[in-house]
Amino acid sequence: MNVKINFDNWHLDTLPTIVICVFLPLFLYFALWLFITGVIGAIRMLQSKYWTPTIGKIIDTTIKYKDFNREGTKSRQYVKLKTYLYFVNGKYYIGKNTLASDYLYAKEYRTLQKNSQFDANIVLDSLKSGESFENIKGESTTVYYSPKKPKNSCLENRFDAQIILPIFMGLLFGGGLLYLTYFLLRIVLE
Repeated sequence: MNVKINFDNWHLDTLPTIVICVFLPLFLYFALWLFITGVIGAIRMLQSKYWTPTIGKIIDTTIKYKDFNREGTKSRQYVKLKTYLYFVNGKYYIGKNTLASDYLYAKEYRTLQKNSQFDANIVLDSLKSGESFENIKGESTTVYYSPKKPKNSCLENRFDAQIILPIFMGLLFGGGLLYLTYFLLRIVLE
């Protein structure tokens, strides 16, 4: 198949050309990132169901947050993170994942500062858990680790359906953007 590019048929102004050449690839990259991280996270969660349990010890706890802007209203999502220590095959490992896929999205959350404007009690209430979060350091917990790579671990070896959202969004946005790219570029392809 011979594909010829004919820029004589390109009759778009500068702004649409910039959008097509700069922003469209960036949006395609983002859609691909959503899809790939969703698939990797789903696979890791499914694999974690068969991971080996061991007893670990909680060595630290933190609260992290992520800001959202929904319909002009700012909101904040809080998560509790537990750092745990566990021993496998003569080696100590440190883990931070509650679910097996948490490492994929960990950089999106920021640490809540001690002297911030948010009261820790309000934050803990918003987390909707009856667990005493501050007094769990040193407690034993079940840790699930991968027999092939013991450094891969989690505290809950279950599948969380929320991981389907980035997969769906990546497919939807990626498919729509690929169709738009094809529609716009078929003008210059003969």
